[in-house]
Amino acid sequence: MSGPTGSIGATLKDARAQRSISLEDVHAKIKIHPRVLQLLEENKFDKLPSPLFVKSFLRSYAEFLELNAGELIESYEKEGRKEPEQVLFIKPAEMREKIRRRESFDKKIYRVPLFIILTAGAVWGAFYFAKHAGGPATSAAFSQKRTDPKKSLPAGQTGAALQAKSDGWIRSVAQGNFPNLDKTSSLKLKVKALDNVWLRVTCDGKVLFQSILKRGSSEVWTATSSIEVWTGNSSNMALSLNGFSLGSPGRGVVKKLTVSHQGIKIGS
Repeated sequence: MSGPTGSIGATLKDARAQRSISLEDVHAKIKIHPRVLQLLEENKFDKLPSPLFVKSFLRSYAEFLELNAGELIESYEKEGRKEPEQVLFIKPAEMREKIRRRESFDKKIYRVPLFIILTAGAVWGAFYFAKHAGGPATSAAFSQKRTDPKKSLPAGQTGAALQAKSDGWIRSVAQGNFPNLDKTSSLKLKVKALDNVWLRVTCDGKVLFQSILKRGSSEVWTATSSIEVWTGNSSNMALSLNGFSLGSPGRGVVKKLTVSHQGIKIGS
């Protein structure tokens, strides 16, 4: 395809016009944000997060319009698109860099006092429980409270404090910070947007959502074995699974979070 009338965007827009449907109508069917659909129709692919997302959007949109998705993607690849400008991030790159430097400085300033406070608190806590535990029965009850799946998850296990282990797990049943669910039960993941966050959600291998989840809104997805969440900024969302609060995965860009009955794992 070449020329304005034969461009990828023009092909998509013409096909939609022939069906007399709006961008909002398309969004309601395939869950791609109207702004993303508009960028595709305007050939402004560099405004989208990455070539991977562009090709995924093109395929979904083309299949919905009953076009040849393979030809559109091949045409996109032949044009040799450059890396995206990442303009859909809520904060400009310069602002994010300033925030990163400030956070790094704050960590250096407060790291030692915080370590002292936490250490002192741990020592005091150990002394207090040793004095008032009341014997093995109380200790056993405390242990049961931490592992009982009907209770809340242990405190202090959410947010930036959850650093990925060497094997990639940030929460797991083995670590005691993830609900021990029946393997036959469905996974019901709720994502709440603490700020605007870009998401692509795949349930059991099927893409169900790829758009911006706006601040304050939430969505729930259900899967049998696994849910994959691709996100541009994991700190902008809070998770809960089958009614259990999991908090925010922490700061930084996370390419993929895989949620299963075993826990939550970070992968590339």
